[in-house]
Amino acid sequence: MSDTGKPRNSSHPGLYTLQNCEECFHNIICRSADGILIISADGIVRFVNPAVESILCRSAAEMLDKPVCFPLGSEEKQEILLNPPDQGSRVVEMCLTATEWEGEPVRLASLRDVTERKRVEEQLRQKTAQLEELNKTLLEKVQEEVDKNREKDHLLILQSRQAAMGEMIGNIAHQWRQPLTAISLLVQDLGECYVYGDFTKDYLDTTIRNALKVIQHMSHTIDDFRNFFSREKEKTAFSVGEVVTRSLSFIESSLRFNNVAVEVDIDDNLLAFGFPNEFSQALINIISNAKQAFRERSITEPLIRIQGGREGKRAVITITDNAGGISEQIIGKIFEPYFTTRQLENGTGLGLYMSKTIIEKNMDGKLTASNVEGGACFRIVI
Repeated sequence: MSDTGKPRNSSHPGLYTLQNCEECFHNIICRSADGILIISADGIVRFVNPAVESILCRSAAEMLDKPVCFPLGSEEKQEILLNPPDQGSRVVEMCLTATEWEGEPVRLASLRDVTERKRVEEQLRQKTAQLEELNKTLLEKVQEEVDKNREKDHLLILQSRQAAMGEMIGNIAHQWRQPLTAISLLVQDLGECYVYGDFTKDYLDTTIRNALKVIQHMSHTIDDFRNFFSREKEKTAFSVGEVVTRSLSFIESSLRFNNVAVEVDIDDNLLAFGFPNEFSQALINIISNAKQAFRERSITEPLIRIQGGREGKRAVITITDNAGGISEQIIGKIFEPYFTTRQLENGTGLGLYMSKTIIEKNMDGKLTASNVEGGACFRIVI
């Protein structure tokens, strides 16, 4: 033989190649991470590689020429659960293939330990189930919170409307006191004229005509307030000056009763886009808030200035008072629902909150508050 171990004069070169291939194949099988068994037709183990010893925790001597230590199913691919002594359970994936070994029919079983993979898959399954449950719970919680917020908003709107209606009823009472007094005087005068003999047809016609004018004025007042509370379905362009004038007419008597002077400086051509009635409600809420501040602080010459102009494509309206301003400690809270500092009467704390909701949510605008010299300024951009 040569120094390399090959025959010098081999008359059968193919035999050497076959032996070499068998050695390579044997080395590959022995070094494979997968366990390989050869099992005879009657279930006797004919061959095991080292990986099988590691997977089954048994030596080759314990397995060779003995019945296989686990059940062989009929399926080509299956999983078997092993419980080796002094070790935890192990899951082994087995693939069976029919073949021949030394001229006899056998089954080739390849084994792969998938315990770690199964553990990871189970963890993944549990995490997925937890995430699905969490998503389901989260959706339920989100829906629950949405329902709560809707109910809260509905309650806030209802309370705000009730408060606004109460305020308007008070304004109607102020508006009607003077005409009712006038009608009362006309009726009393009719009685006195009849008693003292001054009753004439012309005087009766004049008195009736004057009473009807007063009643007609009261009827117009009711129509104005009814229109104020009507729900608007679509946004529309409206004259800011006209809406401000109409809003002030609703509370004119109340402002006069509290000696509040109002100065208006608005461009006649200033238009805004939105809901005029809702804008009017927001404006009245702000003015009523200022009126309350005048009363609480006993301002001697209360004054409200309403100014309007345009910045770019937006209308800007400012409502400024001389009530002394808003405390820096609460100025960031005045638009929160139920926040109120009223002392003379129970406030709902919804007026400014609803004003901000109307301007920002319903009309895509902006409502802010700041302190200026001598008072507060509310700025509306729509």
